[in-house]
Amino acid sequence: MALPTVVTIDGLQPQSTTDLNAQLIAAVTAEVPGYTANLPGSMIEDMSSTDTAAISLCDQARVELVNSMTPYGANQFVLNQLGVQAGIPPNTPTNTSVYVDFTGTVGFPVGTGFVVSDGMNQYVVQDPFIIPTGGTQNGVYCVSTTSGVFAVPENTVTQLVTSVPNTITLTCTNPSAGIPSTGSETVDSYRARVIQAQSSTAQGMTTNLRTQLQKVPGVQQRLITVRQQSPGWQVIVGGGDPYAVANAIWLGLFDISSLQGSSLSITGMTNANPVVVTTNLDHNLQPGQTFTVINATPTGFNTTYTVNSVTATTITTTTNGSGFGTYTGGAQFSPNPRNQTITVYDYPDQYVVTYVVPPSETVTVNVTWNTTATNIVSDNAVAQAIIPAVVNYVNALYVGQYINTAMVDSAIQAAISTLFNPQLLDRLVYAWEINGVPVTPVSGTTQIVGDPESYFTMTQANVTVVRG
Repeated sequence: MALPTVVTIDGLQPQSTTDLNAQLIAAVTAEVPGYTANLPGSMIEDMSSTDTAAISLCDQARVELVNSMTPYGANQFVLNQLGVQAGIPPNTPTNTSVYVDFTGTVGFPVGTGFVVSDGMNQYVVQDPFIIPTGGTQNGVYCVSTTSGVFAVPENTVTQLVTSVPNTITLTCTNPSAGIPSTGSETVDSYRARVIQAQSSTAQGMTTNLRTQLQKVPGVQQRLITVRQQSPGWQVIVGGGDPYAVANAIWLGLFDISSLQGSSLSITGMTNANPVVVTTNLDHNLQPGQTFTVINATPTGFNTTYTVNSVTATTITTTTNGSGFGTYTGGAQFSPNPRNQTITVYDYPDQYVVTYVVPPSETVTVNVTWNTTATNIVSDNAVAQAIIPAVVNYVNALYVGQYINTAMVDSAIQAAISTLFNPQLLDRLVYAWEINGVPVTPVSGTTQIVGDPESYFTMTQANVTVVRG
């Protein structure tokens, strides 16, 4: 029997059992003239009632299936299918990743699948490359073979797991910390990405660009920022193969010539022995690394430097600059250590795409609390409730987003609510540090502000909870 399709503004509607029973009787009567169904207490009536109930279940299943053909109401299986059709596979946030610099014999090719290690976890090269003139290939994207959330400190990925010929020299390191995995993606998060993907072309360039970037395996949603600059646009992306990211930007941005790189800049240089370089943001350079300066005035400052020691925003070099003259400005990093510049080939043309790879900033906090509760409250139980609440809040923040201590208050109050009434919490004080430097909220606000191009990371070991 064919069921009619009744679609309203609320979608396909189920039919009442009365209507279904009438349709069943009509269909049977058409095949069996003289059929009588409504004899009280008869077997015929029992059969028609049972059949009507079965048809009603089938009708409801049909309604739920048809109405789930939108990402707003789809069950997880159908949602996954809709996402794949839109180019958004589920669980795009993948394992922990890290950018690795390789130094070795010029011309030696390193293929996809080459494995390096930090001694605890292994990381696989995602895109083939060849050691270029100069002997160093920077920023090779590698993904961990191990699932789970863990940190990859800078300069720890130094072991080659894949063997190389005896005639070849090859070393590696990661000048920047890795990007920890965010774990499995929730259904709600995936549903939002699918809806965004299906509507991106109707919502403008920035939404379409974010959608293209979220399609790249390894790119984390919270590490995507598209900012309007003056002039142009700044795109910040964490994770993903650099060539795949550049291709997504090329596809999603209407004018790649408007791309602006990192705002990390040189604000001062001393004509002393040694030259000390001052930057406006954390430079993330480490002792032993080199960097090149161009466009400085006087021109004596335009040279390659080796890093001797650092603070967050100063670089003490090994170069004697006492004869360079007084620095007046113009100096730039070449290349900017935060920028990733990729050439996209669309034969016979080629295009240069520059985007910013966000460095991570490690957050630590000491939480001091107390309560007026008269019942015995376990300090250890309170700490076990507070620590994951703080860590989860900080690790969910997007690139450049500040820590709102009022939101931290709310997260902690919710976490301890199963132990005692949060209204009895009479003290909650924080001592924050970013990369080991104490920080306080911006005057008159509840905002802990970090580097505008960076993102915060925190582990449970970074949170101390004391009662006092």
